[in-house]
Amino acid sequence: MVRGDTTGAIVQLRRRVRAGAEQIFDLWTKPDLMVRWMSPYPGAVDCKASCDLRPGGAFSLVMSSEESSREVSGTYVEVDRPRKLVFTWIGPLTHNVNTLVTVELIPRGDETDLVLTHERLPTPAICEGHTRGWGNMLDHLADAVSKNF
Repeated sequence: MVRGDTTGAIVQLRRRVRAGAEQIFDLWTKPDLMVRWMSPYPGAVDCKASCDLRPGGAFSLVMSSEESSREVSGTYVEVDRPRKLVFTWIGPLTHNVNTLVTVELIPRGDETDLVLTHERLPTPAICEGHTRGWGNMLDHLADAVSKNF
């Protein structure tokens, strides 16, 4: 789902993942697990990650493919294990505008509904690009879960 409002464009993606919320939260917050799936590119995942998981703590990602590389950084705003993670997201593909990402995890038995909302994107084109990139990332996350990370 993509919509715009006065604070910029918004991307929202929903997925049901065959894993518990604790496992998925770990994938989002532990660098040794983040590197297994965080890539906006289809195909092989090549990521370097670091994070200081606490409100006000920073993270950084370098996600690469054969053709290009993406560097992103941000700061954790809210850490509510295992239900919610809110962080800023800034890099060249957001025109270095500080955007906001919220990941909500809703347990459904042995599965979890994941709702990702990316707000404050500066243009519709950037919104479209991030919709594709997040879609690829969530595909990689599901693949990492299926391999029992």
